[in-house]
Amino acid sequence: MTNSFSSNNKFISKLHQKFASVTYKNIVPEVKKNVFYNLKHLKIGKSISELRNYNMNSKNAIVVGGGPSLRKIDQIKTLKKYAKKFIIISCDGSLFYLLSNKIVPDLVVTLDPHPTRIIRWFGDKTLNLKKIKKDNYFSRQDIEKKFNNELKSNKKITKLFDHYSKKLKIALCTSSSKMVVQRLKNSNAKLFWWNPFLDDPKKKGSLTKSIYKKNKFPIINSGGNVGAAAWMMADSLFNCKKIALIGMDFSYYIDTPIESTQYYDILKSIFKKKDINIFFSKIYNPKLKKYFFSDYVYIWYKKCFLEMVRNTESKTYNCTKGGILFGKNIKLQTLNEFCKKGI
Repeated sequence: MTNSFSSNNKFISKLHQKFASVTYKNIVPEVKKNVFYNLKHLKIGKSISELRNYNMNSKNAIVVGGGPSLRKIDQIKTLKKYAKKFIIISCDGSLFYLLSNKIVPDLVVTLDPHPTRIIRWFGDKTLNLKKIKKDNYFSRQDIEKKFNNELKSNKKITKLFDHYSKKLKIALCTSSSKMVVQRLKNSNAKLFWWNPFLDDPKKKGSLTKSIYKKNKFPIINSGGNVGAAAWMMADSLFNCKKIALIGMDFSYYIDTPIESTQYYDILKSIFKKKDINIFFSKIYNPKLKKYFFSDYVYIWYKKCFLEMVRNTESKTYNCTKGGILFGKNIKLQTLNEFCKKGI
C-alpha cells in the first residue's frame, strides 16, 4: 500500500489538541473503575517510593520501549554486554523481547487501563481462539512480531514470565486492569504501586487528587504513555544522571501499512477509510536522514515528552536509531557509544 499524509500543520495541530481531550475523556471511566477495584489489592505490593533506596550499581539507565525499531535494529549484543552496568527499565510491551534474550530488567513499568490487552505482555492464561477473534489488536499491528501466532506466543511469554517473575520488580499503576492485577498478584514478582498524573491536582475536582486521597501513593507524570513513564522513573525515582532510550519511536516505518498502525481501528470506526490519511504526518529525521510517519497521538506524546525532558537536570540520549524523537535536550547516538561513555 502507498501511504499519503496530510501536510496541513495547523489543521493537524488542532486535531492533536481535540483528540488529547477526547482520549482523556474516554479513559477516565476505565481508570476510575480500575482504581476503585485495586483499592482492595494494595496490600499485595508496596509504594513505589520504596525503590528510592534500591541499591543500584549505576546512576545511569537504559529505558527499553516497545517501538518497531526494537525488532528492526539489533541492540541485544550491546544490551547483554552492558546490562549489569546500567539500570535497565522495561516497558511492559518490551518485556517479552528482553526475557526472550535472557535479559532481566531492574524494573518493568505498566499503566494502560485497557481491560483485556495489557495482560498479554505478561501472558494471559485464559487466552483462547474465541478471545483472539474478538480483538485483532495484536495480529494486525507492527509491534511484537512474535505475537503474530497469538496462542503460541502467549504460551511462550506466560512460561517466560512465570520463570523469571521472582526476579522482577514491577511498577504497577493503580490504573491497571483487573486482569493485569490478578495476573501479577498470582506471580512471584515484587509489585510497587504508583498513581498516574491525569490532571492538575491543584484544581477543583481533580481526578488525580481524588485518586491520591484514596491510596496515598506517589503521583508520577507518565506523559500519556508507558515509555515516558519509564523515563520519568529513571529520572525522578532513581535520580539517574544519564538516560538512554531504545525502542522509543513515536512513529512507524515509512513502508508500514496504515492498517497496521496502533489506532487504525478507532479511526476506522469514526471516519471513512479515505479520510484516515489526514491523521498521519510524514516526518524527516535529520540525524538518520530518513522519513518516518506518525499519527496525531504519537506526535502529541512526543511533544509531551520533550516538555518533560526540558524540565529535568538529567541528560537523555536517544539510541533508538529510528523514529521521530529528536529535538532540544535530546542527543542522538548509538547504544554502544552511550554505554562506553556512560559507565
